[in-house]
Formats: sequence, structure tokens, C-alpha cells
Amino acid sequence: MEAHLYPIRIALITFPIIAFLGTIPFLLYQYIKYHYVNKIRVLITYSLCLYCLTAYYMVILPLPKSSDVLSLYPAGRQMYQLVPFKFIQDILKDTQVIYNKPATYIHLFKEKAFLQAAFNVLLLAPLGIYLRYYFRKSWIKTVIIGFTVSLFFELTQLTGLYGFYNAPYRLFDVDDLILNTTGCLLGYVIAPLFTFFLPSSNKLDKDVDFDKMQVGLIRRGLAFIIDWCIISILSNTQSLIEYFFIVFIYFIVGVYITNGRTIGKLLTSVRVRGKTEKISFKEVLFRYGILYYGIVGANLVVLYVSQGLVTFQILILGGVFVIDVVVAISFFVSIIKRERQFFYEKISGTKNVISYKKDKVINENKNTL
Repeated sequence: MEAHLYPIRIALITFPIIAFLGTIPFLLYQYIKYHYVNKIRVLITYSLCLYCLTAYYMVILPLPKSSDVLSLYPAGRQMYQLVPFKFIQDILKDTQVIYNKPATYIHLFKEKAFLQAAFNVLLLAPLGIYLRYYFRKSWIKTVIIGFTVSLFFELTQLTGLYGFYNAPYRLFDVDDLILNTTGCLLGYVIAPLFTFFLPSSNKLDKDVDFDKMQVGLIRRGLAFIIDWCIISILSNTQSLIEYFFIVFIYFIVGVYITNGRTIGKLLTSVRVRGKTEKISFKEVLFRYGILYYGIVGANLVVLYVSQGLVTFQILILGGVFVIDVVVAISFFVSIIKRERQFFYEKISGTKNVISYKKDKVINENKNTL
């Protein structure tokens, strides 16, 4: 049992790190494909990742302490087992079960051969559940996928973790292919028992109304980070003139031409909307002028000028600090009240909305019914 618990513990330790590193790509994929993030889809996706990580660790862990595996084992050690259903012989060989005495069946759960076979069945059973519920695969495709994944696991062992070790440190067993594939099919059969309380996977987006959906702070923050990463690449100097020029071209001219989109907003399926469907140049100018010229730009100008003014440096910096505090409080209050329009948006009459093609979404929803 400890041999199986160890990979699970390692998976639980490493999964948060992997999940954190994959969060931004995951969010971008969800925004691009679905235009929003569905909580149930998040739960399914991350649980699937955790399961795949755990299953893989169970196949490769624990690792040998030395890459020279050949020196750790006696000569002539068997590297593979190609006799189908040999696991049945192993169970019958050492079992203490008496077939006409049901009370002895409990001994099966203490016998190594039976437990090994049972764990091999259970290893890919969750995969069968995911394939049927979320990916909506047929039982034939489930069997093929289950066999392919099992073969990948066995080849991982046979190749000594893809050549890292000079010999296999685990046995390639054809029975594992049979048991893993059987387990995947078993998961497909029992999937309705585990997904009974979940909505049908083809109806997760059925009642989504993007016109009423508000743009969250996480999505706005991600778009902001992407845009300013691009700005930092375009502007590799500390010239204020260059900063004002790039901001004007990227955030004002570009947003006006694309009707409310930047690259960051495009990747997160967001656009800026004014009083009408087509945003005006005045609205864009007021929105980003207040934000990047009036606030950010003013800070940069003051800091740049104050470097050579010892007499007024404290006064100037103090004034900037007061303005920044007021702006920060305004943002904080808007967040607390869950308002989706900050002060510069209210002044300019603009707001962030979900960007999507109505005809495409309507057709996709019809196809799920």
C-alpha cells in the first residue's frame, strides 16, 4: 500500500506548482475558445490534470538511486513478461481462498498478486469516466485510447524512462496492457454513477448570456499584463516622448481602429465599448488619456523632472503620492462595491464587454441541444 501512496503524495505536492504555471495558458485557452471560464469545466480540467499526474507517477515512481540499473540487478533478470493472463495463474498459485467458502474471499484483499491486478484495473478507470463524460467518446474509442495510454506507460518502463536509465527498472508486462485497458472500459461503463449530479458536458455553455456577463478583474488584469509586456518590448528606452507616442499608437489609435481591442483584450475575448456599438475616437482618447497620460504619464513626468530639483523634490513627490493614494482608493472602492467601471471609464463613458460572434455562439448552443 505504501508503494501506491508515495506517488499520490508526490502528485499532491507537485500539482499546485504545475497548476500555477499552467494557469495563464489555461485561462487564455478558455477565453479564446469559450469566451469565458466555466467553473465546472475548471474543476474537470484540473482534476483530470491531477489524475494524469498521479497515474504517471504511479508508473515511474519510486525511481532507482542510480542510472546504472544493470549493476543493481543480477544477470539474466527478466525485463518483460509476454504471456497473456499470467496474472490469473499468479493469483491462483498463492491464494488462500477456498471457493466453496465465501468467508475466505476476504483473503484476496491481502494477497499481492490480486492487489497488483486490482490496482492495474483501477489505474485507468478514471480515464474512462473522463472520456465518456467530458470528451463524449464511444466505448470503442475509449478502449483504443485506454490501450494507447497503457502502452505508453509500459514503453516508459521498458525504455528505462526514455533512456535515462541503462535498463528497464520495472517489468514490461502484457497483462498490464490488458488490465489497464479493461479498467478504462470499466470506467466508461460506470461513468454515469460518478457524473449523475453534474450537468451534461455538451450543455455547459447552454444558458450563457455574454451580453449580460461582466468582465472580471482577473481577465482585465491578464489583458493588462499582456499589453504592457508588448509595450515593454516595443519601448526599450526611458524616453518620455517615446512612451507617450507608443501609448498613443497602441492604446488610442489601435483601439479605435480595431473597435475597442488590444492584443491583450483580443486574447482574452474582451473589447472596449462606448455608448454605441462602434466606439468613437473621443471615447478612446478620454479613456486612455486619463489613465496613461493623466495618471501614469504624470507620475513619469514628475519623477523625471524632480531628479534635478532638490528644492521642490519632496513637495512634488508628495503631491504625486497624494494623487496616487486617491486613485488607489478609488480603485479599491470600485472593487469592494463590485463595480465593473472604474472612474476613468465612467468619465469616458466606456466599459469592457465580452467580445464574441453572436451567430457562431448561437449555432454552437443549438448543436449542443
